[in-house]
Amino acid sequence: MASQGTTLPELEPATSAIASSPVIEGSKPRRISSQGSRISRQYSGVAEVDAPAPVQDETEDSLPHRRSYLEDQRTEDRAEIAAQRPTPLTRKEQIDLLTTVCWLIFFSIWGALARIGLSALTTYPGSPIAGVIWANFAGCFVMGFMAEEIRFFASPPAQNGHTNGNGGELKQNTQENHWSVDKKGIPLYIGITTGFCGSLTSFSTWMRDSFWAMSNTHPAHPRHRGYNVEALLAQILATVALSVGGLKSGAHFALFLRPFIPTMPANFRPHLDIFGMVLGPACWIGVVMMAIFIPKWRGIVLFSGVFAPLGSLIRFLASKRLNPLLPSFPLGTFSVNVGGSILDAVFILLQSYSGVSFVGCEILQGLEDGLCGCLTTVSTWVVEVTTLRRSNAYRYGVASVLCGFASFVVILGTYTWDHGLDPRKC
Repeated sequence: MASQGTTLPELEPATSAIASSPVIEGSKPRRISSQGSRISRQYSGVAEVDAPAPVQDETEDSLPHRRSYLEDQRTEDRAEIAAQRPTPLTRKEQIDLLTTVCWLIFFSIWGALARIGLSALTTYPGSPIAGVIWANFAGCFVMGFMAEEIRFFASPPAQNGHTNGNGGELKQNTQENHWSVDKKGIPLYIGITTGFCGSLTSFSTWMRDSFWAMSNTHPAHPRHRGYNVEALLAQILATVALSVGGLKSGAHFALFLRPFIPTMPANFRPHLDIFGMVLGPACWIGVVMMAIFIPKWRGIVLFSGVFAPLGSLIRFLASKRLNPLLPSFPLGTFSVNVGGSILDAVFILLQSYSGVSFVGCEILQGLEDGLCGCLTTVSTWVVEVTTLRRSNAYRYGVASVLCGFASFVVILGTYTWDHGLDPRKC
């Protein structure tokens, strides 16, 4: 659905690859930021904002093949911020940041609940692939779709008033009016990508499933130890393949639906932000009240919903503070993924302690699925791995998996293989 006065062909600009590619202005090439400097102070370091689009080689608009990288964007953002005089956030920036936090609270709760439900739905006797792997695929699919989608969140490209020599047709200003420039500064977009996708996927749960597959203790099956290695490799390789495939397929699905996706009216965004500022805290309070008064669902979903926003907000803050420090190695995402894996292993170990009560066991389960599940993320990790340069991507990806898996081996494995784990009390 096009806006008034804009024909459909004019609503087909180049993909978001333009936003991070050289553009010729006269005789001097100039690089355009994929999100615009106006939002760099608020969201710089968040991979869902910094990373280029998953699909960058379209030729429908006679674009040459090009490739942009995450570390280049972060290096330029870091230099740009360093060159600016430090000033407090404006009132609008503060309101946008508060709205973003509220959307993160809302979507993290539903992302955690969706992950738990999808994992339970796909775990059945004889299941070829079970556990969190399908939730990781689904979260990466949505992430790819949102990263490549350029019509719903952005206003139609304005026209600069110049005519070409053919029929007086107005020419679009690619630099100032590209479709994808606006969406990465919208709190709802960050809520969906960082909040929902980041919480629907879970790095710590992936490492936990990989440890169970290798240790063959949950549940134990009579099999040779060599098969344990195969089970471990199956968990790791299948998750990486399906997650990367989900990101790419989601992006291509967005390209397929691009002609049919309507544009959200720009004057509707303030009302949507107000709705989000009310909805996020209200949902969190509602989950807490349900956890108090509905004991039946505490350990299954409610405690997870209570702790989910904490994990998502800590991850968001860590991305903002730590990711820009080393553009070629996202320290923020690495820290929360490894730290969340360590906490997850500790909580599992505490659940087997004989002195833990039934309610205490349920709280620990909520901390595993809610806090650790939303603190760690596969969707952001996949975005970073697929947009870093090859050597940096291998270094970062392998280090994340090795450190995350080693956390379970050191904390949980040494105790399990020496003493064994008692059954949980919840």
